[in-house]
Amino acid sequence: MKKNFFNIGNITLGIVASIALISVAGCGDDPLPAPAPSKTELICKGKWEIASLPIEPALDLGGGVKLKDYTQMMQDCEKDNFYAFKADNTYTLDEGLLKCNPADAQTKPGVWSLSADGKTFTLDGEKATLILIDDNNLQFRKDSFLQNSSLTMNFRKRP
Repeated sequence: MKKNFFNIGNITLGIVASIALISVAGCGDDPLPAPAPSKTELICKGKWEIASLPIEPALDLGGGVKLKDYTQMMQDCEKDNFYAFKADNTYTLDEGLLKCNPADAQTKPGVWSLSADGKTFTLDGEKATLILIDDNNLQFRKDSFLQNSSLTMNFRKRP
């Protein structure tokens, strides 16, 4: 008697084995999420403009006048300036659309760095404490600014 290779038992076994093989093959490890960008990568991504420069405590200008935000002292031609930081620890300060002096260069170079622990931001030799860096905000604080006040520099990502 000749055995029939295509009997119901063999077909059922083949189907079950195929389903198991497909199931196991489809259960591969999920791809790992991309690592979060470093602080340096976030700083170097895009261009940054000044959002505000709060002073704490406010500076006493005399006559009962207190300066709470240094941007109140800035001209419009300074407020539209923006920074582009590069991974080689250089940056470019762009004068923006409004230039205070038409004879000034449109861009000025500078140097910056971030300490190994990511806490100290240095801009042209001036050290400040890095408070926050994310996709849209850069914030650092300079203590002992004037009259023992601290100046917090709040930058936002330029659209």
